[in-house]
Amino acid sequence: MRDKYKPIAKAATRAMTQVADNIKAQGRANIVAAGFSKRWANAFRVNVYPKGQFSAEPAALVYHKVPYADVFETGAMIQGSPFLWLPLPDAPKGRGNRRISAGEYRKEIGHPLYSIKRPGKAPLLGAVIRATKARFQKGVSRSQLKRGRNPHGRGEERLVPLYIGVPKVEIGQKFHLRSITAANAKNLAVYYYRNFIDE
Repeated sequence: MRDKYKPIAKAATRAMTQVADNIKAQGRANIVAAGFSKRWANAFRVNVYPKGQFSAEPAALVYHKVPYADVFETGAMIQGSPFLWLPLPDAPKGRGNRRISAGEYRKEIGHPLYSIKRPGKAPLLGAVIRATKARFQKGVSRSQLKRGRNPHGRGEERLVPLYIGVPKVEIGQKFHLRSITAANAKNLAVYYYRNFIDE
């Protein structure tokens, strides 16, 4: 019975591994195509169990390491309390070429953000920096933001808007990981048959 079980277990595990590899590759490509970083894509995982051994009943666990990633699969309406602070083009970038959040700003840049109230318009958060007029026309750099008011620098101080506050944001579907998983799962029997014949 053990000799008969081995080819079945090998074929089943290899078939599941092939399906898992396809899901992972296609899923990560789908995430990058949606405009997310490679780091975000690599957080999409597909693990086959049991690990390191053959089984006639293998299983694959498909998941993303970022807890809220499913929002980009299903879409959602996110409410602020009272505002969500969205980065503007001058907001500094962090890892993965992603603009850092207003919450991360103080920790990474080291200076406070100031509220800019605009009657009848969305509020803003900005930072005070010093630069010449010519330098301001080129945009705001991360190094400028870190220098802040820079009392010994050239030019004048300006309050530069970095984030805009909105009460809510509707996020549409960005990923199609579930359909990718379902499409590849349909090929499981084909892969099993091929691997069983090759044994």
